[in-house]
Amino acid sequence: MTTPACIKGDEVGAVAQIISAIGSESFYERLVGLLSGLIDCERRLVVKYSRFAAPELLVNASLDAAAIENYLSSLYRLDPLLRLVESGNVPAVTSFDEIRTVDPANAFFDEIFKSGEILDELAILLPSPGHAYIALCFDRQARCFTTTEMAWMRRLYPILVDAHAAHIRFAIQGRLGSLFGDGQVGVAVVAQDGGLVYRNTNWSRLCGELAEQQLIDTALAMPERAPVRLEERILHWEMSSIDHAQIRACRIIFAETGSAGYLKRDAQAPLQGFYQRYELSPRECQIVEKVMRGYCNSSIAKKLGLSPGTVKNYKQRLYYKLDITSEREIFSLFMQYLFEESDPVAAPAGAASGDFS
Repeated sequence: MTTPACIKGDEVGAVAQIISAIGSESFYERLVGLLSGLIDCERRLVVKYSRFAAPELLVNASLDAAAIENYLSSLYRLDPLLRLVESGNVPAVTSFDEIRTVDPANAFFDEIFKSGEILDELAILLPSPGHAYIALCFDRQARCFTTTEMAWMRRLYPILVDAHAAHIRFAIQGRLGSLFGDGQVGVAVVAQDGGLVYRNTNWSRLCGELAEQQLIDTALAMPERAPVRLEERILHWEMSSIDHAQIRACRIIFAETGSAGYLKRDAQAPLQGFYQRYELSPRECQIVEKVMRGYCNSSIAKKLGLSPGTVKNYKQRLYYKLDITSEREIFSLFMQYLFEESDPVAAPAGAASGDFS
């Protein structure tokens, strides 16, 4: 394969550095940093998608503080990568444009997610124990990733998967506290004789409130991968597939704080409800929808057959009616309404995660 023009630097040297990062606390930061040096991008981040817990930002060189707060508080529920993980249909390498669907509801949510600081994005999804995925994400502000660039990342993917698997193995052996993320999920590895081979820092924090053996016994009383609730936590376990004598026959137990998961509903009903709550005119409704899709004034004017000045005047009236001062607040106000009106989710579920009985 010919190296595309977008790829730069010493690829062989980068692979060597990836190998040298295995087993270190900074593995993901070094990995995404090295890859960003091979491909042209403005921003990068690493996100962990767990089976039940909300996504966790492991590395952030992309989002500002306001965008992080927006994402972690509610916007993650419209994250198209989370949609893929919950569906169980997870590609090795994808881009934002590739995963847009023809479903009008998802297409709209993808647009407003994109307007909330996530622009054109290439994602490499590395499988992890517990039906989790580590997403290495590379963002661009002005242009999409090409098929040639995507093909190059797919060529590197087997190396990345092997390096990631080796990192997990070394992290457990070396008893690193932050095994593939440490903010959301407790992880414990139990040997055949019941002895504890490994626990991460978050597992230890959980055991400060509950008896460790109670967590283990509750999880292992269930069939493999079957979730069970213990107070506000969700426990599940699986046999280790890690190819190492010390870990191969062990059981890995996960303790997660459940989240509502991807928002599975049509966009039109909440949009209409939002318009009615604030008594918006038909033209104001059109402008609100275009704003949430990320269109600028000139683009809105062109699409609606108006002058930019007229669009600006409509926006000023909108700001007064909604009691806000900026476009960003339109987006935030709709997000607040959307999640207020959404039916509460009793238990996180998905095709990849199974249901509670």
